[in-house]
Amino acid sequence: MAQLNDFMTKIDLSMLNDYIEANGKSVVYAKGERIVQQGQLCHYVGVVKTGYFKYLSLNSKGQEVVTGFSFEGEVVTDYVRGFLFDQPSLTSIVAGCDAEILRVSIEEVRRVIVERNPGFVAEVSSNLLQEAYCRYLNMLVKTPTERFHEIVSRYPGVIHNLSIQEIASYLGISRRQLHRIREAESAADTSERDDI
Repeated sequence: MAQLNDFMTKIDLSMLNDYIEANGKSVVYAKGERIVQQGQLCHYVGVVKTGYFKYLSLNSKGQEVVTGFSFEGEVVTDYVRGFLFDQPSLTSIVAGCDAEILRVSIEEVRRVIVERNPGFVAEVSSNLLQEAYCRYLNMLVKTPTERFHEIVSRYPGVIHNLSIQEIASYLGISRRQLHRIREAESAADTSERDDI
């Protein structure tokens, strides 16, 4: 299945997933409820069982900006600040809908990883860095339309599973701009059908 978070497909997460599946506590979050608030320490690593979570940061105007997502079957945590450095989070992790995760403490997961697979942290970190670098370059060199096409090709269900506001925020554009992109796509599709 295509994923928005392609870096997760390049890492063998089976050891982590198996450990969380066997030892995790099921926790249900209502839409809008937070796993961690920006500025606070993230205490958990989880696997999303149902629903999805979005990573939000406040911009200079105090508006929430979507910086990432964790969907069903994916890991949800503040990996860089919380897991690696034990520092307060630069993002909030918020349930995008009613959602359930299996979670364990970050401290417990750190201990298990060091014991069972000491190279895991380096592998995850290098893949996450590569993903972040590619996203950074895309924001600089690709048009909003190209970025929209890329997100749809990587995660075809994005239009049906996320709100327009969430998609626009993730792409770094306004809702109005995303609406124009989608209208242009629709017009192009109609024109192609008329030509047949």
